[in-house]
Amino acid sequence: MMQEHDPNKIQHHSGNQAADRQSETRQYQIAVVSAGLSEPSTTTKLGRAVALEAADYLQSQGAEATVIAIELKDLAQDITTAAVSRQVSPGLRESIGKIADSDGVVVASPVIKASYSGLFKSFWDLTDPDLLLNMPVVLVATGGSERHALVPDSSMRELFAFLRALVAPTSLMAAGSDWASPSLSDRKSRAGKEMAAMILADVRDRIMGAAGAHYRRTFDGLTTRQEQSQAIPGSATSAQDPALNFDSSLMRLAAGGRFGN
Repeated sequence: MMQEHDPNKIQHHSGNQAADRQSETRQYQIAVVSAGLSEPSTTTKLGRAVALEAADYLQSQGAEATVIAIELKDLAQDITTAAVSRQVSPGLRESIGKIADSDGVVVASPVIKASYSGLFKSFWDLTDPDLLLNMPVVLVATGGSERHALVPDSSMRELFAFLRALVAPTSLMAAGSDWASPSLSDRKSRAGKEMAAMILADVRDRIMGAAGAHYRRTFDGLTTRQEQSQAIPGSATSAQDPALNFDSSLMRLAAGGRFGN
């Protein structure tokens, strides 16, 4: 299994996904967004394991793959502040930008009283409605009881269906003795490969190319509001209004163009 990359040493996309695909070696980024609270976190551990399975498969197909982790517990204060005051910190904005720059996302949450955690939901409440539009996503949950087994395929799947993500058929739930179960290892491998296959097939780009003009899109998220200084740190902005990035993926989607072109 490949070793996880240092998030501080990741190779960022050029901003043009089509150009990235045409390069001699295709480069992909997979983000793990975890609401695990402990240190170390079993929730993060399982999410990272799925991402590494996907990265291994991408590498076996001649591509390069980078895995980054976004730990929501480190952003808890920023998330709370943004939810109350609508002010997004640079760190929170940067984390959302990393998700937008990714080719696939593994989302992981501990199960608390039969659902994903409040921290997990609060984070996604702050993101732009189209952040995960047609993004390959794997659902991961952990809990203390097998009674929570349906959470990934009920409340979590409903949430990411609303966000219009492309959710992999296989989801994961680990509780108690599941950690030593061969079936969990099998599902972990299968889910990672499902996401990797969608990434290699350029499913997101192809769907946007075929149906992009027919989506109804909203731009009322915190990171696209005009009062914010910029959508993502370091991205190109309009010369007329520095708060608007007309070269962003979301703006290209709004114009009915191909995603990433």
